[in-house]
Amino acid sequence: MNHIKSFFKEKGLYLFCLALVFSATAAGILALRSVVNNMSELTELRKGVLQEDSTWNQPETTVDKPATDVPEPTAVPSAAPSASPSSSGDASQSAAASAAPAATAAPSAQPAASSAFWQAKPIVEFSGAELVYNETMADWRTHNGADYAAKTGDEVTPAVGGTVTAVTEDALWGTVVEITDDNEVLWRYCGLDDAAVQPGDGVTTGSTLGKVGTIPAEAHMPSHLHVECLKGDTYQDPEGLK
Repeated sequence: MNHIKSFFKEKGLYLFCLALVFSATAAGILALRSVVNNMSELTELRKGVLQEDSTWNQPETTVDKPATDVPEPTAVPSAAPSASPSSSGDASQSAAASAAPAATAAPSAQPAASSAFWQAKPIVEFSGAELVYNETMADWRTHNGADYAAKTGDEVTPAVGGTVTAVTEDALWGTVVEITDDNEVLWRYCGLDDAAVQPGDGVTTGSTLGKVGTIPAEAHMPSHLHVECLKGDTYQDPEGLK
């Protein structure tokens, strides 16, 4: 017994320290388990919240605010550069006139009103790739032809001779007579009344195509003749091809 008491007296401090270490270790293990359990519960809670969020659908909204940066309408498009009349166009006119039989050449002079179409400058020029405001259609678009002042009922003769390839009715452009000239340029005379030609007819600059009528797509303008030119699929400025 004395031996045991002596042992505890000598080793008592060490045993006390060992007991403290053991207690601290046990407390640390319990604290760690508590933290792990709390983290697990938090993870499950976050999963539930994410699942609820995934079922929420954002309501659709319609933008009903008008644009404020639309440019003001312009009265007429800026002038496109005009080219001088080509010598090839004059040559084709001379060749067509000389090749016409004497009997068909009888309609002597080109009507004065129609001749004025091609001597005067267009009241609205070809715009190329530039957008211009169309008051009738209330939108911005390219002006693919040239507009020549004319009175309703004036007779229309072509600017360049050629062959009539089509006579059609268009909802926007009215009666359209199409002529292909010797240079494979397609001329479209829009808004005619009383078309006087049909596909296959050969025409000269003195031939009557019809009379000036109305153009639905440009009804806001005074009476005029709208002319377009296409080389392949590309619009050309009629002023440079007369």
